[in-house]
Amino acid sequence: MDVERAQDLIGSAVFDRSGSRIGRVGNVYVHDTTHQPEWVTVRSGFLGMRETFVPLTGASNRDDGINVDVTKDLVRGAPRVEAEHGHLSDEEGRDLFAHYGIEATTDSYDIEAGAESPVEELPESDVTERTTGRHRKAD
Repeated sequence: MDVERAQDLIGSAVFDRSGSRIGRVGNVYVHDTTHQPEWVTVRSGFLGMRETFVPLTGASNRDDGINVDVTKDLVRGAPRVEAEHGHLSDEEGRDLFAHYGIEATTDSYDIEAGAESPVEELPESDVTERTTGRHRKAD
């Protein structure tokens, strides 16, 4: 997926793999080391009150939003995650990876939000592998 700035995704319409509209991007979560978008939260339901994590693995741009490589039903059944202070816990990450059938490894991620607190430095690692770890919301 081609994204110049993670924040540019916020507010974009999100469509599932069959083209059905799921909702709009609420927040973008990026890998702490690469700063590449890994997850978005999608606002759906009445007045966009429900916010669900959706992976960007296999996602692509389209003129009117983004296509994600999951089904609408899979998104509806995703575990509820509260990502305190703009970060996913290891357990939340594992639950999301398992739900979406994405293989998790030992590499670690952070999620970057527009958080006021600085994100801690992580040791360098092989960022080509997926992680069960943390993500931070995009700034």
